[in-house]
Amino acid sequence: MGKYLENLVKKNFWLKLFSIIFAVIIWAYVVGGTKQDAVYTAGLAVERLPAGYAVSNALPSKIHLKLRGSRIALMKLNKKIIFKINGYSLLAKKNTIILSSAYLNLPNGVKIIKIRPRIVPIIISRIITRYVKVLPVTSGTLPKGFILRSMDVFPQYVRVRGPRDIVEHLSVITTMKINLNNIGKKFGKNKLFLSLTVPLRKPTKLVKILSYKKVNVNVNVNVNIAAERR
Repeated sequence: MGKYLENLVKKNFWLKLFSIIFAVIIWAYVVGGTKQDAVYTAGLAVERLPAGYAVSNALPSKIHLKLRGSRIALMKLNKKIIFKINGYSLLAKKNTIILSSAYLNLPNGVKIIKIRPRIVPIIISRIITRYVKVLPVTSGTLPKGFILRSMDVFPQYVRVRGPRDIVEHLSVITTMKINLNNIGKKFGKNKLFLSLTVPLRKPTKLVKILSYKKVNVNVNVNVNIAAERR
């Protein structure tokens, strides 16, 4: 029996080996060559902007893609797919980019079926620096018997940098909310002044606060004598 099997294997050995290899190639072609659709999430980046310029509008954080290609071709895709826009081509103030495969480095045989959003407005602006007034912001109320007299801020102005379209329209930089309910417990008849260090609220991701991240806020109150007598 053993010798019979040995002779069976040896008979036409190379022909059988070739048949097996050929079958594997055919299987790989059928599995890998069949077109299929896949959904991906891509990013968007504006590269090589000239010095002194910046994007002044919010860009979509995610671009949804539907791609079609063979399984093998789709497997060649990088995990991070990014639409790369050449900043030098965007020096006109307002641009409308229609996203396509021209902004991607896709493997051969992969086609874009759907892009969402497909049309992306991009506004380019010069970067400027200016001083902007600081405004303290409060929440809640002081305890009964106390009246808020004033809130003095130091420094009164902070230096910010960002796209001209945004920075020129900034009227104030606000502080994080100062909770009057909490600080009201620290006041008394003999203590009508309180000094706080309060973080500033960044107006937008596109604007950078240069000089200070926090400011000093002096809270001054008066005692409401009429309310106390009640």
